[in-house]
Amino acid sequence: MEALVNFDKPIVAAVHGAAIGGGTTMLTHCDFIYAGESTRFQMPFINLAVVPEFGSSCSVPSRIGHIRAAELILLGSPFDARRAVELGLATQVISDKDVLATAAETAGKLAAKPAGALQASKRLMKRPFIEQIKAAMKAENEEFSVQVRSDDAREAFTAFLEKRKPDFTRNPKSRATA
Repeated sequence: MEALVNFDKPIVAAVHGAAIGGGTTMLTHCDFIYAGESTRFQMPFINLAVVPEFGSSCSVPSRIGHIRAAELILLGSPFDARRAVELGLATQVISDKDVLATAAETAGKLAAKPAGALQASKRLMKRPFIEQIKAAMKAENEEFSVQVRSDDAREAFTAFLEKRKPDFTRNPKSRATA
């Protein structure tokens, strides 16, 4: 995670298929994200009784706003490539067959530019929030280690293995208040 967050060259991603959990949150650290038209995204952390990771509790709200981030993180709602572009989580929707070629073309264009100016520009763009992202990653890791041992997490994982919906009502501490 740290290597991706600290990487000083532009990162170009081609996404195709399912980008679930870390497959979605790692993209918030990329500079160009081309999503195949059939790509499906989801951040189901809460559904699994854990918390977001990879600094996404900071990067997602800062990129798309708190209200939209709450929909994706707190509800764990799945979304498609078009919605990812609308939200600012992807650069462009590309046909599934062309997504990798488009990403490679962008990488080629970047490789032809002056490396020092690219790296300095990326560093400058990330500077205002890089420490916030690192602090979020640390806090998420600490909270994750607590939550993953909870009764709710045990129920979520058991339900997943038993191919049933989890029942969090057994644990009174886990009930959300509206």
